[in-house]
Amino acid sequence: MPTSTADRRLTRTEKAGFGLGDLASNLAWNFTGSFLLYFYTNVALISAGVAGTLMLVARVIDAVADPVVGAAVDRTRSKYGRARPYLLYGAVPFGVLSFLTFVTPEASHTTKVVYAAVTFLLMGMVYSAVNVPFGSLMPLMTRDDGERMQLGTARAIGMSVGTIFVAVAAPHLVTAFGDGSERRGYLITAAVLGVASTVLFLVTFRVTTEHVSDAAGAGHHGPSTWTCVKQMFRNGPWVLGALFMVVNFTRIGLLTTVTVYFSLYVLEKPWTISVLLPLITGSLIVGSLVAPAYFARLGKRKGNVLALGAAAALYAVMPLTESVLPLLIAVYVAACLVVSLSMTSSFTLVADAVDYHEWKFGHRSVGLLNSAQSLATKGGTAIGSALVALVLAVTDFNPADVGSGTVTGLRWLYYGAPVALLLLQLAVMSLWKMDEQRADIIGALRDRESGGKA
Repeated sequence: MPTSTADRRLTRTEKAGFGLGDLASNLAWNFTGSFLLYFYTNVALISAGVAGTLMLVARVIDAVADPVVGAAVDRTRSKYGRARPYLLYGAVPFGVLSFLTFVTPEASHTTKVVYAAVTFLLMGMVYSAVNVPFGSLMPLMTRDDGERMQLGTARAIGMSVGTIFVAVAAPHLVTAFGDGSERRGYLITAAVLGVASTVLFLVTFRVTTEHVSDAAGAGHHGPSTWTCVKQMFRNGPWVLGALFMVVNFTRIGLLTTVTVYFSLYVLEKPWTISVLLPLITGSLIVGSLVAPAYFARLGKRKGNVLALGAAAALYAVMPLTESVLPLLIAVYVAACLVVSLSMTSSFTLVADAVDYHEWKFGHRSVGLLNSAQSLATKGGTAIGSALVALVLAVTDFNPADVGSGTVTGLRWLYYGAPVALLLLQLAVMSLWKMDEQRADIIGALRDRESGGKA
């Protein structure tokens, strides 16, 4: 294992390589999150209610994989470190499952549903095997808050680039590869993005290094997994960070899914998909560059409360602008840019919780605590997608004849749901206390390291 060099400055290559890990995740995972429900309902011809239920149940079942992988990371000791080996060995399976999820057998509706359930469940499990360790890398690379915010910036940019590419390029790739067949187009596009994700995860493995070890010098055998789980729920910053991310990714999952339907059936302008969809997280490119200075000045609690409140207000105004499309897009852009500040900081919340955990309990449990990130991503996006599917089912959605009830439901999903979720995030973040505690906690951990070396 690498020795603790917690205070060293990371190289640009390390920071960029870390950002590529989120690009790897978002190429394949965001393609699935944005287009899989549409693929199920409009290409595979699985009913909306069944598809939504399938996606939600699969996420609930494979949620078990996240803490299991996290606990495995905490007990892993190898020449590559704790988290990096999982990127090396999990990258190829993740790419393969990304492709298989968009395969549709020529069979009965029941067979299609079973195949979809199995492949979607397996993809989620393999995603856990790479994304939980990837999320664990930040607190293993550095303890410095400024360096972490820069890693958060790199990660936000990676997410943003992946989202923009998928939103803008994927529909065109599906059309070009399909040559008249959506089924073939989605299949080939999924294969291309799966290969790209695999290669990028391997690059992240190659250029990153784990510099931080437990200040207490924990040996190979730490506390039992059950003990760590109980301690995790007594870790206030972790509980708040996990809740914050679940709500955050519920909002993202809902918007990435509903935007396709909103553009087609409310605005009735298919070209707006390639404008609205990438802005959901694509705005992170701008927000992430401002975020380090913004949060250094205001702190994470006050900075997030202000950003989330402003975003909720903008979403509340948006329905009034629907009849003037350029104005709607302008208000939407402003909301996305403000939210992007909060998104950037969200990547550092669990890293702060790891430090708090080590200070309070004497060990880091970095993998188990970071399983919240993957669980929030999968659980939140699944809940968001399921909400869209539920509204489609309740309003008797029919792609060939979309009724006024469906249009009204899509409007509520697109405008009202984000306001409620943003205000819920604001309420969670108003309880964050690490801004005041962090300096003392880091000082205590550094004293332990010094004492251990003396």
